[in-house]
Amino acid sequence: MSGLSQKRHLRDYGLGEEFTGFFVIRSKDLRTKRNGEPYLVLEFGDRSGRLYGNIWEDAERVYRELEVGGVVKLQGRIEQYRDALQVGIRRLRPAQPDDEIDHSDLVPVSDIDPREGLERLRRNADTLANPFLKKLLKLILEDEELTPSLLKAPGGKLWHHNRRGGLIEHTLSLCWICRFLARMYPEVDRDLLLAGAILHDIGKIEEYSCDTLIDFTDRGRLIGHITIGAQIVADYAAEIDDFPPGLLDRLTHMILSHQAEFDSPVLPKIREAFLLHYADQIDSKMDAFRRISSELQPDEKWRFVRLLDRFINFSRADDDQDGDQ
Repeated sequence: MSGLSQKRHLRDYGLGEEFTGFFVIRSKDLRTKRNGEPYLVLEFGDRSGRLYGNIWEDAERVYRELEVGGVVKLQGRIEQYRDALQVGIRRLRPAQPDDEIDHSDLVPVSDIDPREGLERLRRNADTLANPFLKKLLKLILEDEELTPSLLKAPGGKLWHHNRRGGLIEHTLSLCWICRFLARMYPEVDRDLLLAGAILHDIGKIEEYSCDTLIDFTDRGRLIGHITIGAQIVADYAAEIDDFPPGLLDRLTHMILSHQAEFDSPVLPKIREAFLLHYADQIDSKMDAFRRISSELQPDEKWRFVRLLDRFINFSRADDDQDGDQ
């Protein structure tokens, strides 16, 4: 199996199509058949998404041979099991050093140019009137050691904005929502709200790695992006003379509370923190729904979403009017 330049991606292939290409192993699970023999469930992925496939023979050897996050060359066929597409594996081997692999094909990538997105974030920061918040954002968004990580950071591992550059994409959406909310509720501190929107997920630059797949770093699992983000902001604020302690406390509170009842150590207790929390919920859930919709079969309207613990209807209102005419 020689090197191959992959022009189509995993989710581009339709039922019955055969393909050969390079993919990353997202997960591997050694299971047992009814007769007691082992078989292996592999999850393959690339920038287009992910699909499962099974190894029925010599499963234990293949399990030892493959690593999660490793790249493999796969020859397969798109098949269907129950209501889901899967990979029928024909041939499989780990990638070799002389294989021609485009690693940009392996991890989902944001549709926006992250460098242009970063410039838009900087322009948002320039609109702040508060000199301390404005200087803080300038220090962070123009730090040459930090920005390379910011440019590639995802917004999440799987749930929302799970793509390289997804963090900037998500942050820009929050800026738009929060600017609107600040106009709707003029009693809110616009500068504080916008600073919170830009910095709320900054800890994700250290929480995730995204070389061949998006996954948690050791620091991300041990500490988490909320605490990491609060530490980052405190470190940069310490470089600014006379940064008001009360202002830093409010900004830190917004970072610590933005996931509210989920992973946050405190609940929102100021207006800006409430608005940031709900803005974050809107954008993250809408992006997750968009991702799930792209994975549905043509006639699939309902899907159980485990993280929300409920069935969600993904059809449009005009799709449900059969018999109304």
